This record gives sequence, structure tokens and C-alpha cells, in this order.
Amino acid sequence: MSTRRATRQNSPGTPTPAPRPRRSAGTQATTAATATVPRDAPTALRGSVPYYTSPVLTESKSASVPFDWEAVRSRRPPPYGVSTPKRSRGVRQSDIGTPVHASPGWGTPGTRRERAVRKKSFLERIKALPSEIAFELSLFPDNIPRPAPDTSAWILGGFAHFVHLCVRIARIRQIPDSDLGWEDMYREGEDEPWFDWTVPATALLFGFAILNALYYFTRTKLYQLTMATEPVPSPHAAFVSRPHNARKDSDEDVPGPSGRVWPLIQSMLSRLWRAFVVSVRFLLNLSPPTSRRATLHGGSGNEKIQQLEVWTPGELEGRLFSIYSPVHALLWTAVTSASWMHMCCIMAVVGVQLRALTRAYEALLKDRAIIAAEVLHEYNAKFVNPRVNPIRKDVAVMTHQAEVVDYWTAA
Repeated sequence: MSTRRATRQNSPGTPTPAPRPRRSAGTQATTAATATVPRDAPTALRGSVPYYTSPVLTESKSASVPFDWEAVRSRRPPPYGVSTPKRSRGVRQSDIGTPVHASPGWGTPGTRRERAVRKKSFLERIKALPSEIAFELSLFPDNIPRPAPDTSAWILGGFAHFVHLCVRIARIRQIPDSDLGWEDMYREGEDEPWFDWTVPATALLFGFAILNALYYFTRTKLYQLTMATEPVPSPHAAFVSRPHNARKDSDEDVPGPSGRVWPLIQSMLSRLWRAFVVSVRFLLNLSPPTSRRATLHGGSGNEKIQQLEVWTPGELEGRLFSIYSPVHALLWTAVTSASWMHMCCIMAVVGVQLRALTRAYEALLKDRAIIAAEVLHEYNAKFVNPRVNPIRKDVAVMTHQAEVVDYWTAA
């Protein structure tokens, strides 16, 4: 009935009946004498709102439009036809200032109040000095301004070459002139000490080159493949027990210089011992250790996951390895007054070859990373983004609180 009545009221050619007045028990006699309005009397039509286009076909204000950062910076109006109210920005005290006698609140242009900055007293600065010193020591050597890795490598490598050159010059000068001829080839040299400053200097240079090479090739980072079901075809993969607690990365987990040297020495000793044990068992035709077989076959009760040890070379170590490697230190021992030119040429060729190889490999890794990133970008642009953020039209539905039915209270 309500639908039919609404239809008759909205149609322009159909008259609308007048509403009947309510009657009470006390006024039945008065209303009986009063003439009633006929049902066919014409009344004013209810105003209707015509739509030029359907709301469903109009452009949505919240459609997937790319965010316009330039419009934000230049404060341009939005692209849709909605007028934004002009808001006056308030002025803070820190921007313009207020008089001294004014009350706190919004600033009043004209005068500027000086900011009150509390300074530490001399006693407070003396008390805070030990904590500042401890903080700076904890940041050492990262708080020291250092040159670029390329410059540092050239400085360290050049200094090592210069020291080795001084050592070789001192060793050549110690040879007596009588031992340089063919006639005194088999004669014993003069009584001179065999241990001087050149021996520890040479040992330090060899140790420096070897430690740099070991640190360069053994600097790794561990990745745990928790969801890998098949064994990873990599010689750097191993089976480890699944950790019970998730490891959180923080600044405290970054090891210092002492924390980097000891794991390096420990890994060297463990690998040497493992190679010795494997070689002895291979020569004696023995079976592998029990722990190794249990790890491979999953004999232990703990859940095993795969851990991948990825090589992460440093830029400084790689550049220094190309300039002064153990091969350069070994070639310096063969430098004499007659072969110094040939040895210098050989060392230069070795350094250039190592640097060319490392630069080519670094370029290869960067090219692969660029290709992988571009493949993912094209995949997202062609397949992912059109399906994740489709452009749709919005249809709003307005309701009222009276139309909400609460089943808990209704029951």
C-alpha cells in the first residue's frame, strides 16, 4: 500500500488525496459537523530531483588515481570538482612570537619572544664526561672520519710496498762485495747476525697480506632457509637445528674488530682439522663420523633446516687484495739488484689482472641485480598492479539508525 501511495504522489497526472485528520473520542461530535476534504481534490506535487546522469556511471572521487606529489607541494586543488574550504593557518609562537606580557596561546605578529634554552652547568658537564667518553669508545673506530675504501686501500698497499722495498734494499746491502764474484761463490760469508729488523718486518708484511686475503674470502653472512624442502645444490649449505626463538637484528649484534678476528681464526682451525680428519679417514678407508651421518640422514630428534653461508666481500679488502696480495709479498723476496725490473713488472701485471677480474665480477653481479629488479618491475606493472588496484566506481548507500535491527534486543 505504501508503495502504491508513493507512486501516485510522484506521478504528475494523478491527484494526491489529502491526509485524513485523526479523530479522538472527545471531538467526534465537532468533527462530524465539519466538512471533509474530498479525496479527488488537487494538491501540490512533491518535488523530485532529476539526475542528468546516473550516479553509478559518474566518476568516483576515491578511484585509483596516482598520488600527485607535485600538487601537494604547490597546494593545487584536487582533480575532481569538489571545492575545498579555505582554512587559515594558525601562527605559532615559535614562528612569529608574542609579547612578554601576553598570555600563552596563538602568537601575535609584531614582536618576537626570545627562546629560553636551558644550558648545562659546569658540574653537570663534568658528571656527564665519563659517559660521553664511554660512548665514544663504544663507537670506535666507526666514529673516526676515514677516507673512501679505494683511497684507504691505495694508502695501505702503497705503504706495504714501500716497507718491503726498504727491507729488500737493506738485505741486499748486507751482502759483502767478496760474495758477489764467481771466485768467492763457495766461501763462507763474514760473521754477521742473521736476525735483524728485516726478519720481523718481512714476517709482519706476510702476515698482513695473508690475514687480509683470509678475511676477504671468509667474510660471510648466514641465511636460514626455513621453508626449503629440497636440499640446496650449493657447497656452502649445511643442516642446522631450527632455532626456537626468532633472532632480532639490532645494533648490538654487529661484532667489533676483536669479534671479527677470533671467528676467522676459529673457522680456519676448524676447517684445517676437518680436512685433516677427512684425509686420514680417506687414506685408512674408514666410514665418515657418526655425527656427520646423523646430520645427513636426520637421525637426531631436533628438526633440521638448511643454512646457506653466502660470501659478502668487502670493498676495502678486495681493493687491498688487488694491490698487495700474498703473491706480491712472495715476489718481493725474489727481488735482487739484477732482477728488480722484471719483478716489478710481474707484480704490476698481477695487480692489474686481479683488479680487472674483481671489477668484472662486481659488474656482473650488478647487472644481474638490475635485470632481476626490472623483471619484477615489469611483472608487477603488467600482472600484479592491474589486479590489485583496479579502477572502480563507488555507489554509496545511506541508511538510518531506525533501519538497523538488533537481534539481541529484538529477541
